[in-house]
Amino acid sequence: MTLSQPIAPYLIVDVGCGKKKVEGAVGVDCLALPGVDVIHDLTSFPYPFATSSVDEIHMNHVLEHLPDVVATMEELWRIAKPGAKIHIRVPHFTGILAWKDPTHRRSFTSESFGYFGENEYSFYTQARFDVVSVRLCYSSIQERLGPFRKMLAKAVQCLIDWHPTFCERHLAYVLGGIDEIQAVLQAKKTSQ
Repeated sequence: MTLSQPIAPYLIVDVGCGKKKVEGAVGVDCLALPGVDVIHDLTSFPYPFATSSVDEIHMNHVLEHLPDVVATMEELWRIAKPGAKIHIRVPHFTGILAWKDPTHRRSFTSESFGYFGENEYSFYTQARFDVVSVRLCYSSIQERLGPFRKMLAKAVQCLIDWHPTFCERHLAYVLGGIDEIQAVLQAKKTSQ
């Protein structure tokens, strides 16, 4: 079988990668740190990627530092190919990590990403995503816990996984807060 065009490589971009870039990704950050491939101010649009050119985007604990979540999500949507997966980790509003860092501008709920296409009031943006999954994570620092607290954290995580909405709305503060949200979105676009 002969191909008329070369197959384009699968492009993964880690936006705001810092020193912990996702393996195989092009790392983008505002500082020249080890692993950063592209130095770019994440508050300056457009990002240095062509429209609909990226297959997968990672953004780990970055979105909470940026001043305009909607504009940032619009830019991720612009560079994403139709159907591209966007992996986002952010602090949950009840977690101690949400407001411990003075550079955090906001925190999130399990429904924050539904704004981009799953409700009737998302008319302030054209960026559209399907929410593939949202996971509330009780203890993102389990490796630092002793055996009893680790076992307790696993039990609480099972409860959260069983009924995330109930835990987020009613038990989060009793449980000591939920540390982070891990969301996977999929860009809703027509092929160009």
